[in-house]
Amino acid sequence: MKIKLLTLSLAALATAAFAQTQPKQKPSAAPPKMTAEQQAMMEAMQKAGALGPNHKQLQAMVGDWTYAMKFWMDPAGKPEESTGATTYRSVMDGRFVQHEHKGMSMGMPFHGIGLLGYDNVTKQFQSHFFENMSTGQMLMNGSYDSATKTYTFRGDMDDMMKPGTKVKVRETVKVVDNNSQVLEWYETRGGKEAKTMEITYKRKK
Repeated sequence: MKIKLLTLSLAALATAAFAQTQPKQKPSAAPPKMTAEQQAMMEAMQKAGALGPNHKQLQAMVGDWTYAMKFWMDPAGKPEESTGATTYRSVMDGRFVQHEHKGMSMGMPFHGIGLLGYDNVTKQFQSHFFENMSTGQMLMNGSYDSATKTYTFRGDMDDMMKPGTKVKVRETVKVVDNNSQVLEWYETRGGKEAKTMEITYKRKK
């Protein structure tokens, strides 16, 4: 018993001696106080990144779809027709919807990727798109009409036939119901607007 008590006492003394030789931990420093301007900037950043009803509305598109496309080289002529598949994915914690399209266009494999979102700062919907048939990228701003359930985007497209010039474009996306929507693409050339593309999307069952 005496040996056991002596062993415990020696262990306690060793622990106390070790603790005294260790550097004392300094309390963590409090974060520096923000200025009024920094605080305002922080609040603005939080508002800019906050999720809202417009972001939730776009999330309704998430899923797998098929599409049927009509494309007019000549607005007065017969359209080229093709089919393909589209997948909409939620990205950035629901702030954006990425859509990827694969199919055929004018007898060639087609692959396009885009992003849809709503900018809290500009109060506009935004559409970004690029594809394997071009090295350019398209960015458009738009609005949503709840009465017709239609998104309308507008932008300027570089004219591949006349480098250095722009073509005004307009895109509408009508949400027919939760399982179907119709996209129409218009270009203004020579002061006249004409529809050059129509895509009908159907959600896969």
